[in-house]
Amino acid sequence: MLNEQGINLSFYVFLLVLVSLCCGAAPGWSEPSFRSVIASVALVAGWTILCHTAARMMVLQVRRGHMRLRDAARMLEIQLDIFRWLGLPVVLVCLGAFSLAAWTREQPILESSMMLQSIVLLTPGITILLATWSAEHVFGARLGLTDSTLRNYFVSLWSGLRGGPVWLIIPTMMFLLLGDLAEWSQPLATGNALAIGIAVGIAVIAFLLPWVVAQVIRQEPLSDEDRETISLWLERVGVRTRGWGGMRIVRWNTNGRVFNALVAGLFRPGRLLLLSDRVLDELPRGQVLMVVMHEVAHVRRWHVPIRMAAVAPAWFVSIWVGSLFTNEAWGATVGGLAGLLLTVGTLSAVAYLTEWDADAVACKLAVKAGNQAEGMPATEAEAAGMMAAALGRVTAGHPAARRASWLHPSLAMRVKRLAKPPRIHLI
Repeated sequence: MLNEQGINLSFYVFLLVLVSLCCGAAPGWSEPSFRSVIASVALVAGWTILCHTAARMMVLQVRRGHMRLRDAARMLEIQLDIFRWLGLPVVLVCLGAFSLAAWTREQPILESSMMLQSIVLLTPGITILLATWSAEHVFGARLGLTDSTLRNYFVSLWSGLRGGPVWLIIPTMMFLLLGDLAEWSQPLATGNALAIGIAVGIAVIAFLLPWVVAQVIRQEPLSDEDRETISLWLERVGVRTRGWGGMRIVRWNTNGRVFNALVAGLFRPGRLLLLSDRVLDELPRGQVLMVVMHEVAHVRRWHVPIRMAAVAPAWFVSIWVGSLFTNEAWGATVGGLAGLLLTVGTLSAVAYLTEWDADAVACKLAVKAGNQAEGMPATEAEAAGMMAAALGRVTAGHPAARRASWLHPSLAMRVKRLAKPPRIHLI
């Protein structure tokens, strides 16, 4: 991705999913029973009420004239962000202290399926995330900022889910289902057959990912001019846009909320280039070119597979740490936490390096794609200037997006590196 808008939420969702699934092997503190479910439901319900209480208090402050709407909205945003992050310890309490994870493992229908167990494990955290979005909607609806109908309420919640969590949860579920199928087929298949089946399954999931993304996001027609121009840029740098193996260009309808772009798909057939409505409507042509070339650079330099491969050593360490404990449940829990910490650190370091590399490679590609046309960069130095301008534009009005985050260097760091003489010679 080019910008940092939504990175904090992406990091939160990543941690939420990882922490919830790591708790799957957490030992129960007491004999698991249905009381684990009741206690977890009560705690999450209380947290949901707390989020909505904060929203209603801000509504009252605005209506009574004690706060301006803008200040109240900002205050609510901060409060809900705090509730969201404090929701992670709530998840740990539900799954560990209340023994919900241990109860899940003992249920006849769930015990033989990692995928079904993961649904229960993810429920507390996803519910808390939905509660914060629900509180935001209530705030807007009560002040007349958005449609207060029940249909719009559920549409807004679904829009939030498919704008981030669904992209991570669905592939995770598919991989867990693949593990279930391998486990169930063990009595019927040899080791080699299982290995081949798992490899084929992973390949199928990777090929299906662009299709899943296309179903989740909201698309709208791309203008003929935009399609022709962007296709020409891609063709000039060797990226096919026609035929079965060509990259599809998609206009991503975000209702003007998102300033972003990304490529979905590890392999060429079916790969999608998503450009949000704000990128296409608000950026000058030269800056749109830099956005597109930044995403192409991620593909050309294999940044996504590199990020995925970087996680593997952390989980080998996790397995080793877990083997040091005689108690299997405790070993799995401590090993999972060790893997979580190492994964976050490794991914952050690799993400920084790949973002800097994508910026540098994009400058070289842009000169070739622009073909020195009017408004296009003629040199790498000009391309670097346009990239810096694009970064400044997509983060304008969002101070948090300009600071360093988990997966992105700060705006100042990226602009400083763009100002250095280019050192990338091979693409």
